[in-house]
Amino acid sequence: MTSLYTEKSIIGRLLTIFSSLFPAATRPTRHLLAWFFIAQLALESAPSVRCLFRQFLSKQTDASLNSYYRALGNGLVTDASIRQALALRALAIVPEALRQEPILLSVDDTTIAKWGKHFDGVGILYDHAKHDGRSYFNGHAFVSLTMSIPVIHENAGKPQIRHVAVPIGYVMSNGETSKLTIACQLLDEVMPILETRQVILLFDSWYAKRELLMHALSYPNLNVICNARRDTAIFELPTSTAGRRGRPPKYGRRLKLDESPVAPENYSFKMDGYLVAHRLVKTRIFGDRTVHAYVTLSKSG
Repeated sequence: MTSLYTEKSIIGRLLTIFSSLFPAATRPTRHLLAWFFIAQLALESAPSVRCLFRQFLSKQTDASLNSYYRALGNGLVTDASIRQALALRALAIVPEALRQEPILLSVDDTTIAKWGKHFDGVGILYDHAKHDGRSYFNGHAFVSLTMSIPVIHENAGKPQIRHVAVPIGYVMSNGETSKLTIACQLLDEVMPILETRQVILLFDSWYAKRELLMHALSYPNLNVICNARRDTAIFELPTSTAGRRGRPPKYGRRLKLDESPVAPENYSFKMDGYLVAHRLVKTRIFGDRTVHAYVTLSKSG
């Protein structure tokens, strides 16, 4: 018995899956690009096209190095088209019974350190997670978009809804385009595919800025859940000015988290060991919209 039969079966399935990411390309181009992806999986890295060809592709296929260069330079295959194809494949996994469940989109960024400075797009970046006294380093910054789709998962014999995270794409920030602009571009690529679905966009406090929030909320089927910076200006809802002269105020009294100690009896409900307070507020980064603000309190404070 040969050990290659399993490998051929796996490679055949990978070729079929990867080829579907390039629907606009010709069949030979799809075949070459699929092998290019398989080479990256096999070597767990992609230092260069020439390196992939010498160490893997030349031993598995009869195509020349220039053939892979021409396939990668095909104008019908773009980063945006690959991300849209991934989004379509992710939606195809959702069971029919969960078609009405919301789709979750997550925007985040990550950094990759570089030892040298002679790289395209390399810059001096700040890493808040480093605690060695050297928070700045040379590297690349990438903005990522992840789609979490609902699936049915069996737990103790009972069906439950579980979300599976599918990475849609990464875009490198070159310093000329801000990460907020890149996040808006990634959103514009997948939202036309999700126009019939309820979508919830998630991100951390760094992305909670007016540029991204206003762009995201321009889609009628999209809602936003995000963290807010501690110094974000948050206001009470304006009081009624009926019977008084002058223009009614847009915002009420400004709220501060450290105005007074937060008593547990002021919290609305308890969830997973946290006391949760809820309040309708307004803030400038959301424009004239009323926002649901939640504050949590753990046992440690």
